[in-house]
Amino acid sequence: MRVKAWWAVVGVGLVGCGGVEPEAEAEMAPRDATVQAQACAPGVAVKVKDVIAPGTPLPPPWRPSPYGLSELQGTLYFATEVVGGQASLWKSDGTTAGTVVVKEFPAQGTTGDRELGGFTAVGSQLFFSINDTVLGRELWVTDGTEAGTRPVVDLTPGAEGTQFSSFAQLGGALSFFRGVPLAPSGTRLESWRSDGTAAGTVRVVDFGTQATLQASTVIAGGVQLFFLQDAVNGTRLWRTDGTAVGTSAIKALDAGEPQVSDLRGTTGGIVFALRDAGNTEIWKSDGTAAGTVRLETFGHVSSLLGVLGSHVYVSYGTTDDRLRLARVSLSGGGKATVTTLPNPFAGQPGAQPYLQIATPVGSKLYLSVAIGSPGPAPRRVDLWVTDGTAAGTLQLNQGLSTSDENWSTLFNTGSGTLLFTSAGPNDGQEPWVTDGTVANTGRVADIGPDGGSSPQSFRRVGDRIFFVANGGPPGNALWSMPAHVTCPALAPEAG
Repeated sequence: MRVKAWWAVVGVGLVGCGGVEPEAEAEMAPRDATVQAQACAPGVAVKVKDVIAPGTPLPPPWRPSPYGLSELQGTLYFATEVVGGQASLWKSDGTTAGTVVVKEFPAQGTTGDRELGGFTAVGSQLFFSINDTVLGRELWVTDGTEAGTRPVVDLTPGAEGTQFSSFAQLGGALSFFRGVPLAPSGTRLESWRSDGTAAGTVRVVDFGTQATLQASTVIAGGVQLFFLQDAVNGTRLWRTDGTAVGTSAIKALDAGEPQVSDLRGTTGGIVFALRDAGNTEIWKSDGTAAGTVRLETFGHVSSLLGVLGSHVYVSYGTTDDRLRLARVSLSGGGKATVTTLPNPFAGQPGAQPYLQIATPVGSKLYLSVAIGSPGPAPRRVDLWVTDGTAAGTLQLNQGLSTSDENWSTLFNTGSGTLLFTSAGPNDGQEPWVTDGTVANTGRVADIGPDGGSSPQSFRRVGDRIFFVANGGPPGNALWSMPAHVTCPALAPEAG
């Protein structure tokens, strides 16, 4: 199919780098050209198996099935669940015959859904949690066999279940946090570890009833870094190696309880943001008190994008409805404007741009940037790439999902490319790939015959990337594609 290039306006470069004030901007302009709508050859993406039986009532879009795609020793694992029905744990070697059910979990009637979650591989075991009418939500483990899929321990006896969070592999065991409800109110926060046996599932530290766990956690340098807040100590950064003696507060960050956000692992530790009263502080930490420092403060709400080289990158909205990219030196602060992204809708009602997702791939950062509207859904979402310079900041695509519930995925393939979901002029959301250039940004496959396949839940296992997509009845299925794939567009022609 050859169509008028709805995304031919991409490839706009921006100039002006280094000053705190923005330089003159290059506005987007249409380009009269035609391109190939499907750049990749047919058959690049293949259906592995239909894992939902025809006529099965499906869960709502915000909780698709299959879900929970995870890897254990080179094998893909995932779960399926139907509304008011049974759930299943599956595994796949990438072939139809090799995609099989590991264990069935019977329907629970009116008592609620199974909701398998927290899939975390540790050695030869895959940990997860699941709801059960008898046990409640508790910790389970599998070795890939039905006999080896079992509950680990009933931490909270009875059907009430356990409050789990932040599953992670740490020191050859599973590390997690547990919230213990107290009567008549309140919750006690604890850290735990498990080797997959009841005897080997033990509490590490009791943090008491005042502490709350903030944001997510990150494994860096062989330890788990996390944030706790309480009224007495404010906000503190902590570390644990999975033992009581190896668990300690690193540094007090704020006397209050600001929002901890944008936690990202780096080569030497982590970077993160603290937001409070309209201000945003950018921090870094190497897991030590001396190495935990505030780099810079922005006098407005900002989003931390990630790290490239010796700088951390940040975005924030301007008063004239544009999104500005800035950088902060990791060696000692000091901020500078990289560039300001153009907004063709600036000045229209609700047309403020905002960041949805930032994903690093090698020496580049990819950004999905939405432009707001008077309603809940954005009027347009664009894919941008930057190498940290104005000249290296380009718009690649304008067709990302405008749903206010399901954003387009930005997935690092691990092969120097970004896999994302986008719509074309005559189709819906489909898988696309880019290496950060306009020439090599193209659609991988046209899976959904009617309105797109809404691909999601990408997971790399070996040299394949698995994902969930709807290619038509009976609905969502398991698909895969090579991890090493580029889809070059044809050379533009006058049209």
